[in-house]
Amino acid sequence: MKKSFKIFYITIIVIVIVVIVALLLLGRNSHSDLSGSISEKVDQYLTNEKFQGTVLIAKEGEVLFSKGYGLAAADVPNSPSTLYPIASLSKTFTAVAVMQLVEQERLHLDDAVSQYFPDFPKGESITISHLLSHSSGIPDYLKPNFKFDYSQEWNPLDIVKTVSYSELEFTPGKSFRYSNTGYVMLGLIIEKVSGQSYANYIEEHIFEPSSMFNSMFTVPAGMPQAEGHIEGKVGPFMHHSAAYAAGDIISTAEDLERFDRALRNHVLISKETSELMSMTHAKKFPHRYGYGWYTQDVMGKKAVGHPGGYPSGFRHYVARLIDEDLTVIVLSNEMTVNAKRINRHLTSIVLQQPIWIWEERL
Repeated sequence: MKKSFKIFYITIIVIVIVVIVALLLLGRNSHSDLSGSISEKVDQYLTNEKFQGTVLIAKEGEVLFSKGYGLAAADVPNSPSTLYPIASLSKTFTAVAVMQLVEQERLHLDDAVSQYFPDFPKGESITISHLLSHSSGIPDYLKPNFKFDYSQEWNPLDIVKTVSYSELEFTPGKSFRYSNTGYVMLGLIIEKVSGQSYANYIEEHIFEPSSMFNSMFTVPAGMPQAEGHIEGKVGPFMHHSAAYAAGDIISTAEDLERFDRALRNHVLISKETSELMSMTHAKKFPHRYGYGWYTQDVMGKKAVGHPGGYPSGFRHYVARLIDEDLTVIVLSNEMTVNAKRINRHLTSIVLQQPIWIWEERL
């Protein structure tokens, strides 16, 4: 018995040692296979990944790298000026718009949803803060059980009605669960408070002061734009109204960098408000969320970030390292691209800091 226990104990120790050695040897990527300047290493990495889309990296107000890969559409190459539906990256714009109205005291973070949606069940217990931080408990209308048809044109009020008779998933403010529905409701609140359509408000109060002259909600006929792909084939049609304030902005990598610069220079909102948006207001392991941003530690650095994706074949990720004044923008029109993983590796290359395998997912 003692001999068997000893053998078992030694086996466990050997396994632990092997795992530790494997992690040390294989679990950390220093990108030693890349050579040249940082820009050259970034280009080599993206080429090796067979990346399809556009990457822009900015640090301290200067663009370090900006390049497109593969095709946006037939005979149209991806470039930093390519138009992409940025999907859920739009949520940060919606959150900034709400915070502008908060700064003007035209609404308050603790306002109850019932103030704007009198018939919404339990709306008196849900606040604007809960909507911003995905802590409302309101179900996401894109969950499979709602069988939402994203190919048809939608009125945002009808999107909200899709879930209005469903039970809350948890007590508001007590947990975190990503809900596109909450951001559709925020868009409608912006309209009610400002007296403008959601699109007009964003254009006047965010696009224009940020000099985002190539951002829009509807692409004019004949203007080239990226087509979504799934394993190389053009993806299914998605009507932009199916996302509304949760994800219907169309923009470019260059314009997203201008938006980032406007935020860093406090053109759109104050420093204090920006810091409030970057604080964690809701969490459920492994997720932490502020207002319009996931709050993160990226390779030991304080950061915020957000993914964006459409089932029509788009995958994006933007990360902003706060103290390093570093922003990494990855936009892809290929569904199979892991935009967050690529974003993390690009960050590693720019910081010249090895990345552990688990840091790809954080």
